Parts: sequence; structure tokens; C-alpha cells
Amino acid sequence: MLRPSRLALLHALQLLFAVALIARAGQVQLWQRGSWRAHAEAEHYKAVELPAARGDIFDERGVLLARTRGARRLGVAPRELADPRAAAAAMSRLGVSAATVARAVDPARAWVALPGLYAPQAAEALTKMRGVHAEAALERVYTRREATRRVVGFVDTDGAPVDGLELALDPVLRGAPGRATLERDATGLFYAASDTTVAPRAGDVVVLTINQELQEIAQHALDAAVTASGAEGGDLVVLDPEDGEIRALASRRRDPRSAGSPVLSEPFEPGSTLKPLLAAALLSAGRATPDDRVNTERGRWTVAGRTITDEHPAPSLTLHEVIRWSSNIGIVKFAARLAPREEFGALRDFGFGTPTGVPFPSEAGGTLRAPSAWSRQSPASLAMGYEIAVTPLQLAAAYVPLANGGELLEPALVKEIRSSDGTLRYRHARRVVRRVVDPAAAAAVRAMMVDVVVEGTSTSAGMRGFALAGKSGTSRRVAVGQPGGYVPGRYTASFVGLFPAERPQYVLLVKLDDPKGQYVGGKAAAPVSKIVFEAALAARDASLDRAGLGRPESLAPVTPPVAPVPVAEAALFADAPPAEEPVDSVPAVFLLPRASGHAARRASAPVARAVPAVRGLSMRAAVLALHRAGFRVAVRSVGVQAAGTVPAAGSVTRAGAVVRLESAP
Repeated sequence: MLRPSRLALLHALQLLFAVALIARAGQVQLWQRGSWRAHAEAEHYKAVELPAARGDIFDERGVLLARTRGARRLGVAPRELADPRAAAAAMSRLGVSAATVARAVDPARAWVALPGLYAPQAAEALTKMRGVHAEAALERVYTRREATRRVVGFVDTDGAPVDGLELALDPVLRGAPGRATLERDATGLFYAASDTTVAPRAGDVVVLTINQELQEIAQHALDAAVTASGAEGGDLVVLDPEDGEIRALASRRRDPRSAGSPVLSEPFEPGSTLKPLLAAALLSAGRATPDDRVNTERGRWTVAGRTITDEHPAPSLTLHEVIRWSSNIGIVKFAARLAPREEFGALRDFGFGTPTGVPFPSEAGGTLRAPSAWSRQSPASLAMGYEIAVTPLQLAAAYVPLANGGELLEPALVKEIRSSDGTLRYRHARRVVRRVVDPAAAAAVRAMMVDVVVEGTSTSAGMRGFALAGKSGTSRRVAVGQPGGYVPGRYTASFVGLFPAERPQYVLLVKLDDPKGQYVGGKAAAPVSKIVFEAALAARDASLDRAGLGRPESLAPVTPPVAPVPVAEAALFADAPPAEEPVDSVPAVFLLPRASGHAARRASAPVARAVPAVRGLSMRAAVLALHRAGFRVAVRSVGVQAAGTVPAAGSVTRAGAVVRLESAP
């Protein structure tokens, strides 16, 4: 048998290798062609997502509240820096901390990422330096004014919504990301392949019903009231009763960890502010008239094993007087004319026990138990505003029917939504939930509430020259973790005002949590409404129709001349952030309307008083201080701060005289 030669074996091995090589090449090129092509493209190309800019947020007048702008995310390769000293100086000018700067110029480190985002113009000098690398990013920025922050909410550093309308409206605001393909060149660097780019679509633009001017007025007035009263916190709501649009939502809590908007999420027992609503239900159902009288037991009465007392004892009161003097006994006896189902139905019809439906995270629905869960004392408790929990927004919305003639409206926070190219996607339209009371009953209860302010329990809310309808409430506070248990000496003070009383343009609710000292609603909360209304009159644009502020003589109570404004109140708005609009847009003359007609003839004769010192205050605070002191104001020069007045501070002149306000640049 012949043995193969070494050469033959070598040829055989070469042949087998060639066959295997051809087979492998065939496998790669024929069967694995797709996967290898994808692998090659992955090495040569890189797909990236292009973030979409979130939509802008505006107030109802077009004032910008939130927007997205281009920014830069910066990183430093210390070993590549040509001039570490110049780089360190540039980073310091950008506000980078000294510790980070030291790391960024340390050649022992390969890479240091600078925290935060930087405006392209501000970072331009640094990004031009060798060793500094910039990456395009998007940054969400908000108005300098803090008043709208709780309502608007915010996004985190990654652009994800955290709270407020940013979270509730995220599907509308976030837009759609784009895509781009980057191609690697011979040096290994990537550049855009323009033919494979899909542009991102910016989010929709949202216009809120909030009025930034009024929101700021409300927030500063609330902050001042909480501080002055030592309260644990407070809330303030302003609604337009004609269309249900929310003009201001202000909240303040002494706990710095408080977030969100408690005005929508924290229910409370409303106390006596519920009485006008039940009075309207009684009138509308024909169960009572304003002049119907009940025995009020001289201020002390026991029913269902519970003793009820009145702060203003009387042997008997009409329904009108029950509201004026906030009689507990009177409203309990009148409410007894309604069967439990009817009383429950009336409160439910005013919107209690269910969320209002505004687009805001964690809105509470409050508490309104069905009659099957009531005790023998429940009808009386509900009549006095207990055994029911409402949010400040719910209570303000419940007063809207009294202001507009009987229709409960769905509150609105969003006025308009437009796409980034301007196409209208949504516009708020007035939405009637139901008719709650008839127009005559609403008008009759407004007249009762005018008397509450003129000579009843809320005289501190009275305004010179304007009729205001209002009702205060003082309720005991429930102990935390003890349902039904009340903490001695702790109260919630509240006030709801309709301004002006005839054809109201504002429904305003003020609530203070556990104020110290003076705690009743008519003394603690009512004056805040007066401050807000007068500041709104003095403001350039607070959604007031000044042509519609006339009032019929039948609803024209006259309050005594206003005393000179205390220094603490004059400084309420002194710390307000500077206006974002050009200051030279302030009207040259800024006058409050004079009283006219029968009301003017009934008014007390002008009295002499001193011109308050306003030098150094903001122009708004100065105008407010002069108005509250009883003077009309003419602004003759334009600036940021008040420089003085003519006549000078301390000069004695008649009330109602025009004081010229000068400003500093």
C-alpha cells in the first residue's frame, strides 16, 4: 500500500482550507449578509434622539410664565487644556464652584463634567477653549416672579415634569422628539447626515386663565396676612363669575416642605361661609323669604342633645338678619325646613363632594356624606358648616351662582392651547354645570351679604366708594389623626367676597389656618380681601372692567373715611419682584373713580389727613398706600421706585385730593 507523500498531504490541507474559506465566505455573504450589514452601519452611523422643546406657558394677558431655551452641557478634559488658568477664570465667571474648577484643571483627571446647564452666549468664551467640550441641551426657565410657581409647577434637570400644570398638561406641553443619524468620519468623529434627520416637534403653547398681575397681588397680600397673624398658612382664590375662569390661586404654608397647590388639594370645614348658600337654596325652593322670622332663643338653644350659641344674641331674627349677624341658631332653624335629602341635594348642587375638574394633579373632592350616614345632629352641623369638607376652590366656585344669577360653572385654568405653528387646538368656553338657584334668590342673598359688610360681622372688608358683598366664617380645626375631634383654641378664618356687589367681576375667597390673636373670619380674613381689591384697582391690568364698576344706589353703602394706611400695610408689596414689562408702559395718570350720585351726597365730608411716606417703595406699593390713605394719585414720571410726593410726605391735605407721585429711575 502506497503512503501519501508529504506534498500530497499539504495540497489536501490547502484544498480543505480553501473549501472551508469559500464556505465561510458564502455563509457570511449570503446567509449572514443582513446582520453584518447592520453591524457595519452601527459602526459607521449612530442614531440619536433630538429632544423636543416644551411648549411655552402664558398668563391670560400673554405674559410669559415658562419657556424652553437652548443651553449647553459642558465637560472638561483637563489634560487637553492649553491655558488652564484662563479656563479656570472663565468657569468662575459662569458661577462654577471653586471645588469643581479645581477638579476641572487638575491634569491628574481625564474628564470632569460641569454641573448644570449654561446659556450659549454666557458659555461662548469657555467653549472656544481647547479641552472644553459642549453638548447642546434644552433648559426650562420660569418667570422671575414667584407668585405663579405653585400653579405652573416645574420640571427636573432631565426635563421630566414634577408638579403643577407642568405635570398635569405634560402630554400637551412635551411635544414629539426628533431623530438624527450621525456619520463617523475617518478620524472617528461623528457629524450629522442631514438626509436622515427628522426634526423634533415642539410642544403646544398653553395660555392660562391666571392673571399674573392679580396673582402677584393675591400672593403678596396672603403672605403678609399669614405673617402678620402668625397663621400656619393660608389660601386665596379669585374667580371670574361670568365664565368660571380662575384669575388667581395663591397658597402659603409656614412649612418650607409644602409643595403643590393646597388651594386645590387640602379640604377644610367652611363654617359660616356655608350659610348664604343654604339661604339661597331656601329662597329658590320657596321655603323662606328674606323677611321670614324665627325665634333665635336669645343666643342659646339645645337641639338633638347639642347646645348651639350665637355671638350676637337676639330674641328673633329674619333670614336677612341671620346672614347679617351669622346666627347659628337662626340658620339651623331655617335649614330644618329642608328635609335631609333636600339639604344634601342643595349642598351637592353647589358642587360639594366632588372635584371641580380643573386640570391639576391631586385635586381633592372634599367630603359630603349621604343622609344615610348622618347622625341626629348632622342637619344642624351642616347648616353651620361642619361635617362637610371643601377645598378653597370648591367654596369659591359655589359662590359663583350667587354672583352670576344662579348658574354653577365649571372652573377653568386653561384658556387656550395652540400648536407651535399657531394652530388653535382648544379654547375655553363657558360651561354651565347646572342652574343651582334662580336669579331673584341670588340677588336677594347678595343684598344680605352687602349688609354683612356694611354693618354686620365683616365691616373690616368695606371699601370706600364701592359696594362689596361678603360673608365670613370661623370654624374649629380638626385634630390631626382624630376625625371629629377639635383642637381647643385653634380655628380656620375665612371670607368670601363678591366685587362689586352688583354684577360682580370677582369672587374672592381668603382662608387663614390657625391665626393667632384675632382669629374670627370677619377680622382676620376679611381685611385681606379689601387689600386685594384695592390693589387690583391700582394695578395696570388685573382683569377688571373699570367701565363696569358702577353700582346702583340701592346697593351703595357708604363706609367711613379710610384712616391713614399703617406702615406695615403700605409695605405689603414693597418686596415684589421687578416688573417684567418695560416700566415706561405704566399709565401716566392713575386715578381711582370718584364716588358719584346718591352715594357721593351721603358720604361724609372730606377730612384732613397726612400724606404717607412712600419714598423707596415700589410704584405699585406707593400707589396702594396713597389710595388707602384716601388720596387720588397722578403718576407724572416713570420709574421703578417712588422718589416722593407733591405735597410732600407729612403734609396735611383734604381726603380725595390728587397727590402727584414722582419716581426714581
